[in-house]
Amino acid sequence: MTTPTSPVDPLVPNAAEMRAIGHKAHRMNRLGRRFVGATLAVLGVAILMIAVAANAMFINAHDLDLLMKVLVPAVLGAAMVAMLMARPVARDAKRICDAAMRVADGDLSARTGVVRNDELGEAAEMFDLMVDRLDAVERERSLMLSSISHDLRTPLAALRAAVEAIRDGVADDPDLYLAGMERQVRALSSLVDDLQLHTQLISGTLQLDRARLDLTELADESMEIVRPLAETRGIKLLLEATERVMVDADGSQLARVIRNLLDNAIRHAPDGSVVLVQIVREGDHVVLRVHDEGLGFPVEFRDRAFEPFTRADPARDTRTGTAGLGLSIARGIVTAHHGNVAIGNGPGGEIVISLPTAPR
Repeated sequence: MTTPTSPVDPLVPNAAEMRAIGHKAHRMNRLGRRFVGATLAVLGVAILMIAVAANAMFINAHDLDLLMKVLVPAVLGAAMVAMLMARPVARDAKRICDAAMRVADGDLSARTGVVRNDELGEAAEMFDLMVDRLDAVERERSLMLSSISHDLRTPLAALRAAVEAIRDGVADDPDLYLAGMERQVRALSSLVDDLQLHTQLISGTLQLDRARLDLTELADESMEIVRPLAETRGIKLLLEATERVMVDADGSQLARVIRNLLDNAIRHAPDGSVVLVQIVREGDHVVLRVHDEGLGFPVEFRDRAFEPFTRADPARDTRTGTAGLGLSIARGIVTAHHGNVAIGNGPGGEIVISLPTAPR
């Protein structure tokens, strides 16, 4: 399998070109030398004008001699001051250049370390911010690839084992093997759907088909879909709602969020326990809570619970979910509906969703 390569932008230098630019910068006049040269050029023009004025007899010999005695030390002092001022500018410019070359070589830990209250300092700050974002994107990409590869490995291995068993004629009950293969295919399809939806959410391309709908009815329909899963472990699903609350939302996407939360609650709830869904109107918002009697979210996990490809349990098992995208997708869909989602205080596991109600 070949890896597609991205087109090369002729305007963006690669690592080799960046190194060549850096070596060229050492051979050329540095920024500090140019700064000193500009200062001396200004002084040279001033001396030249004085000489021209003297030759035109606008300045007498005595005054010219006195002026030169004052001007020569001033020129030397100005040159020294220019050099002292140019040195930190040239040093910080070199730091930015060195950091850029390290980033071009793939070192995303490189930072300029430049702190200045001028345009050069602003450029260094923007460069460091850019590298911070690149580093975050790279870490998320690595985590995504690791998560996807792990979650693909188990169903693919199961499918391969089932196919080999059927092909070699060692499957005692082929229909049972085919049923297992169907479950693995559904798991893979669900993973692909989650990844596609996650991509749409982070790129801002998710299209919502909004309509006025009853959130209580939507929650009840979602509970009926996952009820067979709950019954296999003796878990009861209960819905508490004092009234019917209308929202302006995409029914399919919002139902997906509720099913994801119910699925998480069922997986983490003890056998024979209760998973409770509460719907309450609070002002111009409606609050939906999904509560289970499990252990809840670990304290160290709460701050990153809604980040993509993260799970509370370090052992990644496709039987307990796929890719760790459930809460991240829930947050993305709820945010697209101008709502918010958060972890409740418990006890047990609890997710709280707040959505604006539809105008009456």
